[in-house]
Amino acid sequence: MPKAVTDAGAAEPPLCQVAFSVADLRRTHRWYRDVLGFVPAGGTNLFAGPLASRVQGLPRAASTCWWLVDRQDFFQLELFEFRSPPVRAMAPDWRPCDIGYTTLGVHVADLDATLERAARAGTGALTEPIGKPGARRVCVRDPEGVLVELMEDDPRITVLRARPRPEVAAVARSVTLSVADLDRSRRFLVEVLGLGVLDATPLHGAEHEALWGLEGAERSAAVLSAGDFLVELVQYSEPRGRPWPSGYRISDQGMLNVAFGFRSRDELDTVYERCRAAGHEGNSRPLSFGAWSVVYVNDDQGFSVELLHVARWFAGRMGFSPRPAPRFAPFLGRRVRAPLASTRD
Repeated sequence: MPKAVTDAGAAEPPLCQVAFSVADLRRTHRWYRDVLGFVPAGGTNLFAGPLASRVQGLPRAASTCWWLVDRQDFFQLELFEFRSPPVRAMAPDWRPCDIGYTTLGVHVADLDATLERAARAGTGALTEPIGKPGARRVCVRDPEGVLVELMEDDPRITVLRARPRPEVAAVARSVTLSVADLDRSRRFLVEVLGLGVLDATPLHGAEHEALWGLEGAERSAAVLSAGDFLVELVQYSEPRGRPWPSGYRISDQGMLNVAFGFRSRDELDTVYERCRAAGHEGNSRPLSFGAWSVVYVNDDQGFSVELLHVARWFAGRMGFSPRPAPRFAPFLGRRVRAPLASTRD
């Protein structure tokens, strides 16, 4: 894989987190653990109140959050079950060309065994796998309806980041965004956030569109590099993706954002000031809690991106190393609101 070129003149910030808003935390956490092989990494019931609302840009934000890790260092899946505002269900007619975060790509050690586990869990493959033996791809939906592409090969050939847990059966490799304007998204991620550009390195070809039900689709794409992670931007011309639902908020069911990680507050502040200078405002100023700092930034197309600083000595407390899942239950009185499908243009 060619070396990444960054327009920002600094080291690429690694993509350190993919976050989801889920309707059933225990069920979805169990699926990523038992079906794909991710490892529990603790959790917290403390993301609630005025500070959580400031960071996430949500009224009266309150959630239970659990984490999982894979083989690599400084990466996690983050699952939120919101009590407030109530989780609104993913539209039943959602398509992967619709605007938003669409797909998590995961390299698995044994594709056939993973598919057997997925089928037993009621989340079987959407199609037969495609590709040559050793390089097959196939898609499933997690219990929340999020697309997860299972990869028999690892598309991130160059090992840029340490992978301290080689025994773990899965490693997240990519995230895909369906965007309305490819050039604007690329400028934000490359020129402002500092991601690298992987020239002539497609993550998907036309044949892969059938895996998620868009066979024959017409699209343009760009693949960016965020440390040891790939970020794929896709703009569909046929079928055209529908915009965000009216009233969309990140607590709605599905993949809600990704985080880029920093080991010092100064690094985070540098990138945040570039965001502000380019007109991409945060929900608040970065909030610091000593060993970690955070801000959610919104680009000019409605995508939420988290900037997260975590000191190395504190990473385990923030869900970046294996720890048992919490014993406490998610908030009682779970209620999932109806989807917003009727509000789409």
